[in-house]
Amino acid sequence: MIHSDVFTDVPHFTGKFAVERMIEDFDLPVTILRPSYFIQNDTSLKDVVLGQCIYPQPIGSKGVSMVDARDVGEAAALFLLKRENAAEPLPRETIELVGPDALTGEAIAGIWSEVLGRQIRYGGDNLAAFEKKPFGSFAPRWMARDMRLMMSRYQQHGTVAKPEAVARLTDILGHAPRSYRDFAAETAKQWQS
Repeated sequence: MIHSDVFTDVPHFTGKFAVERMIEDFDLPVTILRPSYFIQNDTSLKDVVLGQCIYPQPIGSKGVSMVDARDVGEAAALFLLKRENAAEPLPRETIELVGPDALTGEAIAGIWSEVLGRQIRYGGDNLAAFEKKPFGSFAPRWMARDMRLMMSRYQQHGTVAKPEAVARLTDILGHAPRSYRDFAAETAKQWQS
């Protein structure tokens, strides 16, 4: 995860960073992929976005450079092939997998408004309410807490990609990382069909 070395109070980030530290301790020659928040996590929001006209993820106003899971899969496949076809072991490297845009809650609500042709509001930054409902209504308590902690970090610090991270992923993929707007347009068509 991007910022797994910084957001150590978020359990699922901490677990991933612990694995990275073990890889380093054992000096394993691998490629570590650090993806940002997956755009596709928002696929599950259909009922809230369409039914209540709200984008409910409390990501705040600092910006999150969400990544499309297809770009993550493509990058992973490319690195597996690169390592498989290398004449000798390649050195360990860490790659941030990020989207091209610094997205805020308001910006995402605006994107959904545009692609759906109706007003979608941002649900706000109330983390306690998010932990209870909607997330806490279907997830175990430990997971709802974990997500609240992650959203808190997004609100406090964001996870805006550095331009060089976007450029590096563009170079790796051979095309620009997919945008949230493109995802929303594709998803809106699926939801409405």
